[in-house]
Parts: sequence; C-alpha cells; structure tokens
Amino acid sequence: MGVARRLALGRLISLTGGSAAYIALIASVYGRTQSALWVAAAIFAGVVSSVVAAAPAGWIGDRFDRRLVLICSDLAAAAVSIAMALTGRPLALVVLFGVLTVAESPFEPASAAALPNLVGRDQIGRANSLVAVTSSAAYLGGPLLGGALLAAGASAAAVFAANAATFVASTFLVLSIRRPFGTGETAAHPGALAGLRLIAREPTLRRVVVAGVVSLLGVGIVGVASYPLSVELGAGARGYGAMTALLGGGGLIGAALAARLLRLGPQRVLVWSFGAGAAGLALAGAVPAVVPALAGMAIAGAGRGLADVAETTVIQERADDRIRSRVFAAQEGAAHVAYSVAALAGGLLTELAGVRGAFAAATACAAAAALIARSRS
Repeated sequence: MGVARRLALGRLISLTGGSAAYIALIASVYGRTQSALWVAAAIFAGVVSSVVAAAPAGWIGDRFDRRLVLICSDLAAAAVSIAMALTGRPLALVVLFGVLTVAESPFEPASAAALPNLVGRDQIGRANSLVAVTSSAAYLGGPLLGGALLAAGASAAAVFAANAATFVASTFLVLSIRRPFGTGETAAHPGALAGLRLIAREPTLRRVVVAGVVSLLGVGIVGVASYPLSVELGAGARGYGAMTALLGGGGLIGAALAARLLRLGPQRVLVWSFGAGAAGLALAGAVPAVVPALAGMAIAGAGRGLADVAETTVIQERADDRIRSRVFAAQEGAAHVAYSVAALAGGLLTELAGVRGAFAAATACAAAAALIARSRS
C-alpha cells in the first residue's frame, strides 16, 4: 500500500492546490469585472474543456506509458498555472483555465487505470478507498484554504503560483514509484471511443455507469438548490457553507468505509450507497430546521463518496488493462455532461417547483440510480 499512499498524497497535494486556485480564479474574475457572466464563462470553460478532452485523455492513458502520462500532465498543468499567475486579465484567465483543465484531463483516467497494476487485485479496494479519501479531503480543504489565503491578503497570482508548485510536488511523488504503471495496446482496441463502446456493450459496466450518471443529475440539482434551501431555513450563507462542507465531509466518511464494505461486493455496495444518498437528500429536503438538513447532507455525501469508490472498483474489475483508461475517461466525460445539464436545469426546476420540489427531484434521481444499479438487465 506504500505505492497507493504516494499516489494518494500526490492527488491530495495537487487537488488541494487546484481547489484553492479555483476560488482565486472566481474571486479574481469577479473582482475585476463585477459580472456574474464572467464567472459563468470561467465555469463554462472548465466544464466544456473537461468534456471535449475526455476521449483524447483516455486514449493517451492507454497509448503511452501511464507513468509518463501522469508526469507530463502534472508538468503541463504547472506550466499553465504559472501562465495564470503572470496575467490578471479576465479573458486570459478564463482561456487559460480551460487549457489547464485540458492539461489535467489525462491524469485521473490514467492513474485510475494504473492502480490495479501498482497494488494488485487483492489490494485494489483499499487503494481506491485511500485515493478517494484524500481526494475528498482536498475538495473539502482546498476551497477553505483558497478563501483563507485571499482573506489574509494573498493575491490570486500567488495562489496560482502555489498551485503550480503542487503539480511539481505530485510529479516527484510519481517519479518515486518504481513499479510498472502499465500501457495500452491500441492495435487490439483502436480509437479514442473504444471505452465508450465497451460500456455500451458490457451489461455490468453499462448499468454501473448509467446509475452513476443518473445519481449525478441529482447532485447537480442539489448544487443549485442548496443555497435557497439554507435561506429558507434561516441559515443564509453560513448554512450554505456548512451544507457544502458536510456534503464533502460525508464523502470522506463514505470513502473511508469503502475499504471494509467492498468485501461484500462492489455492485451490492453501489446499490446501498445510492440508497443512502436518496435517504439523505429526502431528509434534507423535507425537514423544517437546518440541523437535520445538515445531517441529511452529510448522509448524502457519505453515499456519494462510497458510490465513487464502488464504481471505480467495478470498472477496474471489468475493463481490460489495454482499454481501462479510455473506459474511465468515457465515464468521467458522461459524469461532467450529466452534472452540467443538471446544474443548468436545477435553477429552472427550483424556480418552477420550489426548493422542496428540487430536492424531491434530486432524491428521485438517487433512488432511480439505486434501482438501475440493482437491476440485472
């Protein structure tokens, strides 16, 4: 597990830096323009870049030595982060953020595809849990760190430069791993869309990925409806921050539990995790007070964290090493599309059906995901 710890530590460092830099990006763009449209443009640039880069990123992870892919991805991201530190113009920052997203895209599918080769099949559940725990911690702590640095007087450029340093640190940790990461044989599985084709024809993979996408539709709706819910409950921005933090903190709990629960079978655990998500969202959207709503968000976050680990484990078990990175890239691309569509639709749904109606819709998505994961078709 020492190899997994080093890989997880690299993700913790770089994702923390990236999450902090995202806060700095939004603050810088809005501070210079005083326009929510520029903020939306920055978010849009990141989302579109993720979707467009997904298929090529997966192909790269199967075509070349994955250790080299991780190193090049980190170094490219560091270079782009330095470029962001050297400019303050909103348009340049938005464009560079899109480029940064593209540079980072090969890392996640290649590292997930390489993990079974690095730790062995018997340790994969524990390794996935460890990586998920550190990733959740980074997504929880990174925004808090970014906000604290800016509040303490650090410039956005300084945060971007620090982000570049985190990518370099991740590079050194990858370099310290001497085991083979694996590489694809594209002659046997040609094309950037080979992973998507495998998902389409393999029943278990198809069921798991579709369930995950449906679940993320609910997560996207909640991302929009959480702030209005907090206002309705009289908790305002502070309550919204607590809801967001507990959603991430719950993910930490779910990911930590995964190491033990996966022994019962990842597909069974996936059903339970989506069920827990439905229960948590139902609680958060139904209660008249903020404290039980926060408890519901923590339960939903735990379900989401557990589902992420279980879904990753199923893909690693069912996808051949030669095509595994492309399968992860296809799954990640579908997830980005689902979350984006849900986030856009969530505002309209909240306006038409109210906050409670939006949470009811998100609950229905999580319940439908559990039914899909449980089905045998």
